[in-house]
Amino acid sequence: MYTARNNRPWVACLLGLFTLALALPASAQQAAQQLAQAQQQYPGEKAVYLDYRQDLTVEIVGDSVQVLARHHYDMLHLQPQSAMYADDRVYSSHFNRLQKVEARTLVPNGRDYKAVKVTDFKSKFEVQSGIFYDDSRVTTFSFPQVAPGVRTVSDYTVRHPDSRFLQPFFFGSYVPVRHAELTITAPKGVKIDAKPFHTEQANVQFTKQEKGGTVVYRWVAENLPTPPRDDDAPEGGYYRPHLMYYIEEAPVAGQPRKLLSGVPELFSLYSSFVSRMDKLETPALKKTVDSLVVGAKTEEERVRRVFYWVQDNVRYIAFENGLRGFVPHAAGLVYGRRYGDCKDMANLTHEMLKLAGVKSYLTWIGTRDLPYRYSEVATPGVDNHMIATYEAKLGQYIFLDATGQHTPFGLPSSMIQGKEALLALDGKNYKVVNVPVIEKELNHVADVSTVTLDGTGLRGKGQLSMAGYPKIRQSYALDGLDQTTEPKYLKRLLERGNNKFFVDKYAVHNREERDQPLTIDYEYHVQDYVQKLDDEIYVNLNLEQPYANDRIDPAKRRLPRYNEYNHTDHTRTEFEIPAGYDVEYLPANAESKDPVLGFNIRYERQGNKIVQSKDVYVNYLLLQPNQFGQWNAVVEKLTAAYRDVVILKRKKA
Repeated sequence: MYTARNNRPWVACLLGLFTLALALPASAQQAAQQLAQAQQQYPGEKAVYLDYRQDLTVEIVGDSVQVLARHHYDMLHLQPQSAMYADDRVYSSHFNRLQKVEARTLVPNGRDYKAVKVTDFKSKFEVQSGIFYDDSRVTTFSFPQVAPGVRTVSDYTVRHPDSRFLQPFFFGSYVPVRHAELTITAPKGVKIDAKPFHTEQANVQFTKQEKGGTVVYRWVAENLPTPPRDDDAPEGGYYRPHLMYYIEEAPVAGQPRKLLSGVPELFSLYSSFVSRMDKLETPALKKTVDSLVVGAKTEEERVRRVFYWVQDNVRYIAFENGLRGFVPHAAGLVYGRRYGDCKDMANLTHEMLKLAGVKSYLTWIGTRDLPYRYSEVATPGVDNHMIATYEAKLGQYIFLDATGQHTPFGLPSSMIQGKEALLALDGKNYKVVNVPVIEKELNHVADVSTVTLDGTGLRGKGQLSMAGYPKIRQSYALDGLDQTTEPKYLKRLLERGNNKFFVDKYAVHNREERDQPLTIDYEYHVQDYVQKLDDEIYVNLNLEQPYANDRIDPAKRRLPRYNEYNHTDHTRTEFEIPAGYDVEYLPANAESKDPVLGFNIRYERQGNKIVQSKDVYVNYLLLQPNQFGQWNAVVEKLTAAYRDVVILKRKKA
């Protein structure tokens, strides 16, 4: 099964990590004139793709449906900084086999160009952190003499031995594109379908033409700008114009064969992968399961114990080698090795539950990197992850992602929230169900502390408690920290007031207890925080000010803002009124609530203490541009509330 990293070969291609090709014949205009016109048309841009094209030919080869893809890219370099695009690469693997690659630099030579061929191509296996084995190869090369006015052109051919694993076509790239084109030529009788995404603004034109015994499908877009670049943006599939295309049916051996007509065909493909697993009986695995479930009073407790055992004892390491990217290893083999990728860990969990007398389902799912749903387009490009699913009650599903080491039972990993999951009920039947988005109240951070005046600073003592995804996130952050790095990290985590904050003592609890909140008891002091003027003291009890001044400029930001999870933060601060002083001014309570962001700040005097209670929530996974106004309105009120301070006045003798 493809992991998120498996999408890299085609995403890299689609993002334009390869170099490009030309739209106008060299004789049409002088090279200098072409450069001047392009610089005027694309001010500030380092380069432009003059031609960005893929030509695909569908072929029936024996009993298989294959695709030959010819890639042609032509880039005109506009500024000296475009030399950063001189290095290029082409990816290949079991599913997209590189057959030929050519590249050349076209150097201006009067009205024409002089071609300087690339001769040095290096091919090697792609090695990435966390990947135990990967059959992907990368062919790298560099264009010589890159400078303004130069064009760099690459042409390469890739064979897809299985047409079900085609890659989407992105019309835009990381620089402007003057002409983008996808052409598919197929024999009559081959049924092709495509699902466009975000092509409205790109004005993609589609034509279909019969030529003899073939049909030519063509999608063309002109003058595409550089895609927006914003921090915390979702993956390109959420906003960049692209096409998910696939072959529905093709005549093989004289008979029509359904390939990717819908979810049934996709499940049939995945089910065939599962059926290829080696069947190994492992007495040691059965013995381990038996020992795990001893004393478990409920079925759910058996599932919990098995799930936690896999998390604790099997290390996640991606293993991607041809069809092994889709076919899980046998549970006994994974058990013996104590490592595996997502599909291996899913299958081990599934088989261990079977040995424990519990029914579960192998499950395919896409992470939030992919914006697609099975109901929209059912191809292997829709998902990139595999888990197991336990049905606690009819229609009540618990998603078991053992790759998330700190994920508690009952909570799906944050990266699959809101996604569709494809459950294998058995070898022939399936079901598509929705993974819930976890409510903000379940992802809770609480910070309760007492604070006293310490000269012009403060001294405090408190406890920070985290549950849900905030706990998972901090548990990963704390993993592997030593006696030197851990205090530094916790200082950053607990820091408040100003940069003269110091942690005096701390203790972390429930690091390994997945079902309990992670808590940190701490003591601290912060210097030069309090203002004193004559007989008055000014104290801002908003020592932490999340989302202060976090206004989004809709004139500059064009992309949605990505958020990992919804959450609620609660802070309770008890400030001891120093002897000899009384409360001159207590800030008014403040509140603002919106579906995407809200807060409530309350002040109360309790004896010789001032108690501030503050709740802030964030409630979106993807903040759309049409919601920026809502967000900003709350941020402005929140920022204003943070400025309000407590005023203490010395009592008169």
